[in-house]
Amino acid sequence: MPRYNRQNIDRKTNKPNPKRTDSRFDDLVLNRAEQVRRDEDVVRTPKRTVYDIDYAIKWFIENEIQPQIKHNDELIKVPAIYANGEKWDNVRKLGYLRDEKGMLQSPIIVIKRNSVTERDQLRKIDTNKPISGNQHYFKAKYNARNRYEDTLFPIPLKGEPIESDAIYAINVPEYVDVSYDLMIWTDFTTQMNDMVEQFMPYRGMAWGNESNKFYTMYTSFDFETVNTVGEDRLVRATTNMTVKGTLMAEQEFRTSVLQKAFSIKRVRFDTVIDVGIDLFSTTVVPQQLLRFQSQVLAGGSVTVSSAGSGTGTTISAETMSYLVNLTEKQASYSSSAVVTVSGAAALNPTTSLAATKAEFDVYINGQYIDKSSYAWTPTTSSTQTITFDTNALGYSIESDDVVIVNGRWV
Repeated sequence: MPRYNRQNIDRKTNKPNPKRTDSRFDDLVLNRAEQVRRDEDVVRTPKRTVYDIDYAIKWFIENEIQPQIKHNDELIKVPAIYANGEKWDNVRKLGYLRDEKGMLQSPIIVIKRNSVTERDQLRKIDTNKPISGNQHYFKAKYNARNRYEDTLFPIPLKGEPIESDAIYAINVPEYVDVSYDLMIWTDFTTQMNDMVEQFMPYRGMAWGNESNKFYTMYTSFDFETVNTVGEDRLVRATTNMTVKGTLMAEQEFRTSVLQKAFSIKRVRFDTVIDVGIDLFSTTVVPQQLLRFQSQVLAGGSVTVSSAGSGTGTTISAETMSYLVNLTEKQASYSSSAVVTVSGAAALNPTTSLAATKAEFDVYINGQYIDKSSYAWTPTTSSTQTITFDTNALGYSIESDDVVIVNGRWV
């Protein structure tokens, strides 16, 4: 991998090339778009250490398992402590634990960490390798580009939509197995039985607190009784625990593992088609527009340019449904020149007016009638009155004639 130009360098003995480093590859090109300042945000670099795993195990024992024994008809809470190297060595040699004043500590639970090893099962999928792009991402809705007007209620400023999100990328944690020795001391065997019974239901569960929870498995308990001359008898049980944990260093390779970026704004390409006619002056829907029907009904939009208008009309899903939904209604005979239709004209979603006369076709006994042969102004009322020019028709309307009006009805 090519290296950046070094700053601290001996100019006399190792003078660098001002154009290239000593690598055979080209220098990395600095992308200013990826250089986002973090001194103004309050997002802390997440980390998880061995101490977090130790604390999660001890916290779970004290707060979830809450081991107790019965002594003199009283319930006594059993403390859990971590043993350092010197303390654990004394425990193994003497077989018991004493405090600073020499008092015998019993009952008590002692935890000792033995080893931390990389989880072998995940090597084949390269989870623990620092591969470029192998990161977790999370977003912060509030940022400098998307400010809220009110500090109590998250309302975008002036009702504007969110322009971009602040994106944080963090490396994938290291998956490890942590081995512990868990040792329990009591004074009597009956007390030890109660202690072991309290631990058994939690085998194979997630131990920890809040977000620090880890799968914990332990083997069988080994029991032994310590009888020392001049001392009280102690009952001891030991088991080995394996915790499936994760580690994430706050600083890797002396650089912060948390990277900040902003999402790009949405780029939208409008589809503009030229139909050559006014869509609201005919019942015919152009084939060019029907090709985009599924796209528009799915939430998209198309801009239609009419002939000679010089402007475009945006066709939304509501407008598309208005254009393609044509229904037929049969008129009722009133007189030799007048028929009535029970129905209301649909409301044009673009103009917010009722459909015009040009958006309906009239047929008498299956024959199309020219629009100049009748007078009618569609309205949103429930009854429509159509008056025919019998001179233009060449005949009068009879009661047995079938008059059909096809168009954009409600």
